[in-house]
Amino acid sequence: MQPPEANLWWPVPGYSTDDEEEAPVDNGEPSQKEIDERLAEVHAALGPRFADRPLIEFQAAPMAGSRTPAVAAASQTQSASRARWTDPGNRPSLFHLHSDAPMLKETFLSNGMMPTDRSDFALHWSGPNIKDTVYQSMNEWQRINHFPGSTELTRKDRLWHHFAEMANSYGSGCFDFVPESYVLPEQVEDFLACYERTNYCWIVKPNASSRGRGIFMLRDLSELPLEETMVVSRYISNPLLIQGLKFDLRVYVLVTSFEPLKAYIYREGITRFASKPYSMKDEHMQDAFRHLTNYSINKNSCKFVENSDLRADNVGHKWSLSALNKHLRCVGIDVNLMWVRINDLIVKSLLAVEPSISARTRQMTPNRE
Repeated sequence: MQPPEANLWWPVPGYSTDDEEEAPVDNGEPSQKEIDERLAEVHAALGPRFADRPLIEFQAAPMAGSRTPAVAAASQTQSASRARWTDPGNRPSLFHLHSDAPMLKETFLSNGMMPTDRSDFALHWSGPNIKDTVYQSMNEWQRINHFPGSTELTRKDRLWHHFAEMANSYGSGCFDFVPESYVLPEQVEDFLACYERTNYCWIVKPNASSRGRGIFMLRDLSELPLEETMVVSRYISNPLLIQGLKFDLRVYVLVTSFEPLKAYIYREGITRFASKPYSMKDEHMQDAFRHLTNYSINKNSCKFVENSDLRADNVGHKWSLSALNKHLRCVGIDVNLMWVRINDLIVKSLLAVEPSISARTRQMTPNRE
């Protein structure tokens, strides 16, 4: 498997004022006429099995605290209208929201949708632990925010299992973006053997947690929690720093189908920073503000700076991806090549779990095309 070339993807996430100058003259995108002709061919081939699933069109909810006439007018328009289906059928505008997601709730309500506990919902949004009966009873026009078996992608232990299988099949060089990891207690003997023969630093994470909860740097083997499933990974001790701080990227990927695999990457995202300078000194190894970039942790730091101005997207401990790209270009990093490699690992991650999630989806929704 060959490494990706720097001009493989266009455009890359993030915006810049010179996008038009950098864009390829011919990016190979089909015209609308070609798209319509290809769709007609697919429709003819599938016949009655063709499912032209309708879409729901939404307008963004007004920003909290906005008092401008334009926002007020938009708010009135949204409140008076309903979420619009792209087909002429009379679909219910009802939603289930079993999650703490105030932005989603505001968007649904401002588009005229109403909450419900009935089964004729148009949208169902919740955490990953969705009951099988919900999937099995869904109609073609209903939407849900998780695929059956999506924890194969979102749980650290399951994702590492799939990465290891892919590395065995295609070579470890194709999956060298993943630090050496072990799932405990299942692989505790393998980990201990590696621990004894190396001098690596290790980080321990719960297999199914979020927001930085339960993460710690391993100082002694006696700290290993063998009563629950954990993932221990080799800690990257020389990360790329910006202004002396660790950072990570929040890249938004929407998967609409696993069979065939179809995914979209949103062009903007978030760069999240640790709130204290990175340090590998012994006295700093348990300082989460230096080693973790989770917003839910760093917002509690006295050093944390909140970004409150959309126009200044390179201020504080949260930047946009556009601001990150601009900074990296200034320090001589090939941003296009960087994003091609990030897109490559996104595709490989989805391909690694595609067989499991596709099989589970077919099992839970046998009557859906």
